Amino acid sequence: MLHYDEIMPSMKRPGGRSARVRAAVLEGAVLELGEFGWRSLSVDRIAARSGVHKTTIYRRWGSADRVVLDALLDRGSEGFPIPDTGDLGEDLVCLGRSVASGITDPIGRALAAAIIDEPDSPTISRLADAFWSQQFEEARVIVDRAIKRGDVASSVDGGQIVESIAARVWFRVMMRRGEVTDMWLEEIVGSTVEGLSPAVERD
Repeated sequence: MLHYDEIMPSMKRPGGRSARVRAAVLEGAVLELGEFGWRSLSVDRIAARSGVHKTTIYRRWGSADRVVLDALLDRGSEGFPIPDTGDLGEDLVCLGRSVASGITDPIGRALAAAIIDEPDSPTISRLADAFWSQQFEEARVIVDRAIKRGDVASSVDGGQIVESIAARVWFRVMMRRGEVTDMWLEEIVGSTVEGLSPAVERD
């Protein structure tokens, strides 16, 4: 799993006016990415959108790619809301809703489109891995709690379960242009949870 300080070790989150400048630049990058896509992204466009001089952006980030990485990891640090309803199925349905919302917001859709359009780009792969790895690692607690309650077999890998739900949501939204309804989420979550009980492990 990639972490913020491992990818951008020279950059520290600032305070005061510097924090406001950073927030404006990251918001500008997100808006540019969402509206025009990865290929049109540039420091000049981010500067114009954010109202921050391009020399400031170059001095702090060095490139448009690094601005987007900072924006992604900043959003990723907030994480998806992690539900705790006491029921694994309901928790995973709630998580599926959050994933769908994240994919369809401007930066999520633009990143997903970039992954499809630029499959061989190491920069985009690194961006996507950094963002999604962070989300999956934090969300696996949903399954870990179910294991502690005795609802799920101890051999279950929480990260893989969370990733499988997210992958199905991503495919439905981006590849099939389908709607992620509660009924659909309940169906895929139900089929997943059915095979995770301790009884299945004993059998």
